Amino acid sequence: MKKAIHNIMDFLYDFNIPICLFGLYVLLTHTMNIENCLVQWIIGYPCPGCGMTRAVLSIGRLDFRQAFLYNPFVFFLPFIGLAIAFKHTKVVKFIMRNKWISIAVILSILVGYIVRMIYIYPNEPMDYFEHNLIAFIFSWFN
Repeated sequence: MKKAIHNIMDFLYDFNIPICLFGLYVLLTHTMNIENCLVQWIIGYPCPGCGMTRAVLSIGRLDFRQAFLYNPFVFFLPFIGLAIAFKHTKVVKFIMRNKWISIAVILSILVGYIVRMIYIYPNEPMDYFEHNLIAFIFSWFN
């Protein structure tokens, strides 16, 4: 039990900035009553992660097809969780430090995002948010 608590405390210590940023994100979206993701609320266009929450909820309902349609990268989340949990092992350290694996992951995310923008945009979840912050600021100058 002490080891499990120690692992949780190590996780919080190592990832305190991302956890704080996620908490700030949740706080901002909740207090400002934002239904879209923060990136889409600011720029209007969906980010590569758009649809991820709905995809996770679809997996919870065992609707894997719908989860894939919302965001196909949802199926990488268990691997990311395992990598975080076992970050001190040699295999995970090798994977995390290998630049070619990092490049492949980034390229797959970009290609997936471009494909989603071509075939899904402007339909949900890749829709345009008209009342975004950038458009609001530009409206002052028109």
